[in-house]
Amino acid sequence: MMYVAIKICPDGGTIRDPDTCKPQTVEIGDHESKDDAVENACLMLDCRQLFRGVLRSIKSAGGYIVLDIQEHAEI
Repeated sequence: MMYVAIKICPDGGTIRDPDTCKPQTVEIGDHESKDDAVENACLMLDCRQLFRGVLRSIKSAGGYIVLDIQEHAEI
């Protein structure tokens, strides 16, 4: 299944694209499980997992939420 990470600000809100107002996302890739996707996202985005797919950026405030493509479509 394909996974993406949505950027979030320090207060937990989503960061949106100024032109489209859609949440800013980073494609994580196709993975067998969410755990694999989260592990790959941590490496790609220099983050660490806080809780069930919620990632905290190591270098700055904010982070990401890892979702599969179906969950992302619901947002």
